[in-house]
Amino acid sequence: MTTLAASGRADLRIRNVVAIWMRHFTAFKKGYLIESTGILVEPVLILMAVGFGIGRLVGEVSDVSYAVFVAPGIVVGNAMWHALFECSWGAFRRMQLHRIYDSILSAPVSIPELAAGEIAWGATRALMTTVAVLAAAAAFGLIESPWGLGVVFVGILTGLVFGGMGLFFASIAPTTHSLTLVFTLVGTPLFFFGGVFFPVESLPGFLEPVARAMPLTPAVQAARGFATGSVGLREVYSILYLALLAMLFYPLATWRLRRRLVI
Repeated sequence: MTTLAASGRADLRIRNVVAIWMRHFTAFKKGYLIESTGILVEPVLILMAVGFGIGRLVGEVSDVSYAVFVAPGIVVGNAMWHALFECSWGAFRRMQLHRIYDSILSAPVSIPELAAGEIAWGATRALMTTVAVLAAAAAFGLIESPWGLGVVFVGILTGLVFGGMGLFFASIAPTTHSLTLVFTLVGTPLFFFGGVFFPVESLPGFLEPVARAMPLTPAVQAARGFATGSVGLREVYSILYLALLAMLFYPLATWRLRRRLVI
């Protein structure tokens, strides 16, 4: 594949990061009506089916109705899916199939800038669905506290974490076929065992520590705390854990991109 402009610089200029973000946003605007179904329609249907359908059978969980319990998890769970998809499948297509990265790197753009722009766009996609589904949940009466606005911040952090993770996987995947494993072996277990649909402490003893360490679990914990107004040290620790993961995956993704793109 083409090279980074021969110097191999590792500088990070905000204008270049914004330019990459703008390129993706411009492409997004061309198909925004179709994209909106994944941003709003699909997660709201899940919210209604699980919250109001299964919720009628379950009753209360952790002293709140099941619909209130599950709503914040569905919000940040969908933020995870959008960031993970955009920065794995979307990034792989731009890198390997359409060769867009070749054009980007022919300009004075560094690998760290490219990675930052990609992850920023993944976080933006996460923010879009977070705001849309959170508004729907609030309209359904499932957000019990003004602190619920803090879920937006959690959604952005979730996007940064899974944007970096997705970009890392895109940089090591040999084919699109192998990239599907990211969703079946990573995304799906995180979504179903990260506390979205049931309390993590209800898992068997050997699984609970694993579930608590999963990247989505702290996002669900923090979002649920904000949505119900129960904000304490556990939510602070969850946010710090997310920030740490975001800072970990960005350099990992940058390192792998450099190895893949620079000859």
